[in-house]
Amino acid sequence: MFRTTKMLQRSAGLLSSLTLLLTVQAASAQTPPKMRTRDVSRLSQYDVANYLKRNDVLYVPVGSVEGSGAGPSDVDYANALGTAMKMAEATDGLFAPNLAYMYPGSTITSEATVHVSLPESREYIKSVAKSFLRQGFKTQIWVTFGHGPSPLFVGSMVREFFDETHVPILRLDGPDMMRHLKMERGKVSYGAFSVLNRLEDLPLAGDVPQHPQGGTGGENSGLATLDKLAYSGSSNLGYWWGDPYGHLGGARNLPKTAEERAAWGKQGVAELDALVKKMDLPTVIQALRDHRKFTDESVVKKYPQMIP
Repeated sequence: MFRTTKMLQRSAGLLSSLTLLLTVQAASAQTPPKMRTRDVSRLSQYDVANYLKRNDVLYVPVGSVEGSGAGPSDVDYANALGTAMKMAEATDGLFAPNLAYMYPGSTITSEATVHVSLPESREYIKSVAKSFLRQGFKTQIWVTFGHGPSPLFVGSMVREFFDETHVPILRLDGPDMMRHLKMERGKVSYGAFSVLNRLEDLPLAGDVPQHPQGGTGGENSGLATLDKLAYSGSSNLGYWWGDPYGHLGGARNLPKTAEERAAWGKQGVAELDALVKKMDLPTVIQALRDHRKFTDESVVKKYPQMIP
């Protein structure tokens, strides 16, 4: 009897140890290894190949370089890049920088605007997306941040890419997500620039010369009326700014001191973290993969004669 009890105690101890070991292994398997950077352009061949053995998530921020009044000319791109970096960090993903010189929209009259056409922008980023797919990045999320014309070339690229490759990829827009999640935009742009270590690029109120400016239309009364009626916008109407200083110009709503700007940066980082958390990106990624599997197995293979 005593011997049997000892054996049972020993077996229970071994079982407990085995359970603990499996628990530790499972936890370590769920914790991605620390990476020196998640910037795919700075990783080596060894780094990328090893990453693709465990995951295939790539965030691709897209923006423009255009006159933005007192702000940096790449503000739309910088906001998207900072957001993509936070997304990658939260989901064991990588991010791909440097897609800044895309179609700007209405600011062609500004000396700070780099103008690339809609079809040129769309075809270029589609080529990049196809390259990433061949490399092994099947789960691509293209990130924009409030740049009005983005749906015209990023959104249309996403659809064309799907039609040509049969692989669904996703475009997410930061402000759209904030509205959907009922979040205030707040100081999130200051957070993005903080993530990029570029907070000082955002001007203080005293740094900006005053410039008279009108509404979207300036002296264009027809455009001004359409704007007030909410009938304008990059997807609805073509227009150019009559005043190159009008787009996001002026010294309104700017921090007065470097200390206030730094405080806004900290607030913005917290808001950006909250946005990424509320977006529930792990669920988004899994749903995108499930959608890809369904498309392949239940549509492409089922209707080969119909699929282009």
